[in-house]
Amino acid sequence: MAKFLVVDFEFSVPRSYGKPRAWFPEIIEVGAVLADNQGNPTDQTYSIFVKPRNWPRLAEESYAITGIRQKDVDGGVDLEASLNDLKKMSPDKETWLVAWGDSDRKVLGNVCENYGLEYPFVWDNYLDLAEEYKAFCKLDKRASLKRAIEENDIPQIGILHSALDDAINAAQVMAWMMKKGWVMESTFSGEEIESKAANTQTESKDTRLV
Repeated sequence: MAKFLVVDFEFSVPRSYGKPRAWFPEIIEVGAVLADNQGNPTDQTYSIFVKPRNWPRLAEESYAITGIRQKDVDGGVDLEASLNDLKKMSPDKETWLVAWGDSDRKVLGNVCENYGLEYPFVWDNYLDLAEEYKAFCKLDKRASLKRAIEENDIPQIGILHSALDDAINAAQVMAWMMKKGWVMESTFSGEEIESKAANTQTESKDTRLV
């Protein structure tokens, strides 16, 4: 029986000018909710700010997009501690990591590589819910999480770009899809998984269409 850990990572954003050549998005907030086999969010939730390691000072652009302040991340935890907490929420290796879009997985993979950390989950046990929603609803392009909520009259929880709120709202969309007959299938074939695992080029937060 499938288990789902629905996550949302908020990323740091570069300055609009003078971005360091080696700069990459770092995770600055983690939100997660464990969902049941019908996709419904449970009361097992997780929310925490994370200290960026390589570029600890946030650009003003980060606050403009995420609402996360410097003092929030200064009081946060190291990424390793947050990832350990997430693993405790999903001790079963059959648990699927779910997010709205694929950038959460790509950024996490890239950050782990740059920090010298092992990727904490099974790479191919990942569900890009935005892509699944697009296929299920026969859309020409991916919808934002906001659009998916609004066009299906799903009550929005909290605010956009709050990691836990986004995770819960994504879980609600997944539950709606299941009620309408959607059946989860692995998004990628084995060869595609290997290719994507090798490619850890990151995307900006905007590509998530949240």
